[in-house]
Amino acid sequence: MGERIRARRELRGWSIRHAASRAGISHTSWSRIERGQQRTDRYMVVDLAAALECSVVDLTGQPYTPADRQLDAARIDAERVWRIMMDTPMAAPREVPATVEQVRREAGLVRVLYGRCDYAGALRRLVDLVPALHSLTDRRAALVEMVPVYGVAMGSLLNVSYPAHAWLAAERCAEAAGLLDDSVAAGVAAANRARVSAYSGAYGPARALCDAAGADLAGSGADGALDVLGFLHLARAHHLAGLRDQASAEEHLAEAARIAAHTGETESWDLAWGPRNVALWRMAFQLDTGRPEAAMQTAAGVELTGLPAVRQVYFWLDMGRAAEAVGRGRDAVRMLLAAERVGPQHARSSTSARETVRSLLRGGATSAELRGLCERMSMTVQ
Repeated sequence: MGERIRARRELRGWSIRHAASRAGISHTSWSRIERGQQRTDRYMVVDLAAALECSVVDLTGQPYTPADRQLDAARIDAERVWRIMMDTPMAAPREVPATVEQVRREAGLVRVLYGRCDYAGALRRLVDLVPALHSLTDRRAALVEMVPVYGVAMGSLLNVSYPAHAWLAAERCAEAAGLLDDSVAAGVAAANRARVSAYSGAYGPARALCDAAGADLAGSGADGALDVLGFLHLARAHHLAGLRDQASAEEHLAEAARIAAHTGETESWDLAWGPRNVALWRMAFQLDTGRPEAAMQTAAGVELTGLPAVRQVYFWLDMGRAAEAVGRGRDAVRMLLAAERVGPQHARSSTSARETVRSLLRGGATSAELRGLCERMSMTVQ
């Protein structure tokens, strides 16, 4: 296998250091693997294949069942987080020794992990963080942290395809925001609930949630109110596109753009709010309404530097969709691989990515890069 790895690397014209950095291992480990001095397990070989943009079989030379250690861990911990949420209702504090400072530090960490698309890491820490949050005697401090933490739980669960589990997290986020009596937090919670609803195709209820929250925020001078209001406009544009009301969706996108021009780029509530985010949502809207060429033109003006990985991976997945839709199959594969490099757990779980891959396969695409991606997504190539 070491010889096959070296041949693939040299075919790409890459140094050992460059290839190793793509796989997330040291260059000395890569060198030892090539020389046959270090064994690889079934998880590492997936990372090596992803780095070389090829099939696992291209490296092993024999039938092989790929696995993804991080996705496996995320799915196990998704069930654990579900159980701990079920076992920790809002009105029943847990007896867990934790201080406000410890909880804040851990909450900050899970938010960072989510921003990096490390859903396995976030879910693993949420198993202990959720009961710790409910153990705090400073109730308001606990509620303040619960809103973003349960938002991370919702997003992580949804992005590894656990919508029912994500709904419970979104409900807990809304409960915490309600107890805080904070319209901005309530707007964030409404966006979270709407996201899960829309994921399941319930665009009408999703829009109603955002309409109510937006009305409460209109005219508010609270910190972050404009950011959240703008984000609610983006969400409603998505819901209206799902309801086939393109004209109304355009109005919400235009209002979001006006707000973003006023606020600029911000980091409030981990929304990555600003003109770039509006452009990313407009790009997705154009794709959803059958205008892939317009989506690619919109994408050309987006600067990704500084955006969290969780936003970048959506960009590359949408670029893959657009490229496939205009008949640029090789570019579509390249975009999907870029998404996988930015957020492997996200890309390999993504329904959107799977749909794009299926379209490429139906169109006759058979490259080694696409076969490798299919393997890592546990998709069968006929």
